[in-house]
Amino acid sequence: MNGQPSTRARRTPRALRLRDFPGVGIIAVIAVVFLYIPILITTLYAFNDGDSALVWKGFSLRWFGEVAQNANLMNSVWVSLQIAVVATAVATLFSILFALSVERLRARGSAIAMAVLSAPLVIPEIVLAVATLGFIRIIGLAPGMLALMLAHTSFCIPFALMPIRARLKGLGTSYFEAATDLGASSWQVFRRITLPLLVPGIISGAILAFVISLDDFIISNFLSASGATPLPVFLFSLIRRGASPAVNVVATLLLVLAIVVTTITFLQSQRRSKQHA
Repeated sequence: MNGQPSTRARRTPRALRLRDFPGVGIIAVIAVVFLYIPILITTLYAFNDGDSALVWKGFSLRWFGEVAQNANLMNSVWVSLQIAVVATAVATLFSILFALSVERLRARGSAIAMAVLSAPLVIPEIVLAVATLGFIRIIGLAPGMLALMLAHTSFCIPFALMPIRARLKGLGTSYFEAATDLGASSWQVFRRITLPLLVPGIISGAILAFVISLDDFIISNFLSASGATPLPVFLFSLIRRGASPAVNVVATLLLVLAIVVTTITFLQSQRRSKQHA
């Protein structure tokens, strides 16, 4: 009857399955194959004994030794690591301070500040590269290590900021209000509550900024100079002269580094989650 509650048991919504979306499974498989098969091939051919990057001549560790003895290649690795470490440290520190500061702004001011800092995410990188090169010329700074560090720091900030900002927004205000009510100073709240709670976001942001800096080619190509050639620029020059297994070796080593860093970060986050459980 109308107006009376129905006695019929409500059905639990059926969970969606892959078969409910015809064609999605095939597309997903094709996408995975397209993404990961080239990585597997690159890793396999890093152990190639021949002089060509794509012609298999037998298993060998020869090119790992060649890479280790290539002074120019190792110098480019060292340059990239220096730039990435400096850019990551400065961008992460700036992102922490900005995320904490923007929380005190009004909604409109916060949105404007975030839009300004997030601009490098939507501006084409070639535009950023040309603009950065023009700017350093205007201020009298030549391409090289300092210019690369400044540029990498600038475009790494939004990547470091996103996880930190998301983590801070997810915390709410109850922790900080309780600490303030108990008489904690602003510094005590930051050191004992805010910073420890932000650690997962800080780690995620720092890793993201480090990978973005280490991987950048366009801006690095515009700002590199003799003696300050980042690894992506050096690898591109190797490929233009003819692909060799040395390129596969470097790609494999970078892949291993990414896997190690990701694994360590995952294990630390799991350990931290168990401690707070």
